[in-house]
Amino acid sequence: MNHKPLLIVGAGTFAIETLEIAEAAGGFDVVGFVNSLQRPAPGATHAGLPVFWVDELPREPDECWFVAGIVSTRRRAVVEKLAARGYRLASVAHPSAVVSRSASIGEGCVVHAGVVISSNTRLEANVIVNRGALIGHDVIVHPFCTIGPGANVAGAVEIGGGTYIGVGAVVRDHLTIGAGAVVGAGAVVVKSVADHVLVTGVPAEVRQTSVEGL
Repeated sequence: MNHKPLLIVGAGTFAIETLEIAEAAGGFDVVGFVNSLQRPAPGATHAGLPVFWVDELPREPDECWFVAGIVSTRRRAVVEKLAARGYRLASVAHPSAVVSRSASIGEGCVVHAGVVISSNTRLEANVIVNRGALIGHDVIVHPFCTIGPGANVAGAVEIGGGTYIGVGAVVRDHLTIGAGAVVGAGAVVVKSVADHVLVTGVPAEVRQTSVEGL
């Protein structure tokens, strides 16, 4: 089998998780990590693989694929920079994830171990669904969202672009979570959430405005 050369954008612990998902998923040959924040020292490695500066990649755009191993929703800037240069986005999903045959996963997504994605749900581009998260039926998750470990999103929810759903948060069915919002860890959301606000608590209430993801 010819594996696709893959670069993982990011050089932290989450990037290593993404590496392990790509290895488990098969079909990819991870050739290194990409640091977009600080130029790595010559010969720098991460998990035994080379780390490249974002403006000095070892492959041309038509020679490899990339995926963002950055949990922050602010990964948008580096993803869009590489996409504008012609690099192609790959999606990786752990073999233990359960994805309905009627669900769809966009380019650049990372789906972790133990995730369940139900029928007719759509993950748009560059969504991260972290360990053990549950996403119900007919959910729309817009680009650059992060769904945290153990979060439970009920059916027919729409989540705006660049939103962060924290660890163990619960979102009731038939709600809208606005773009750029943050749902805090353990929050229980029982009413729709506006754009660019932070909500926490049980039930979740607005604690801060003018946020831009996490």
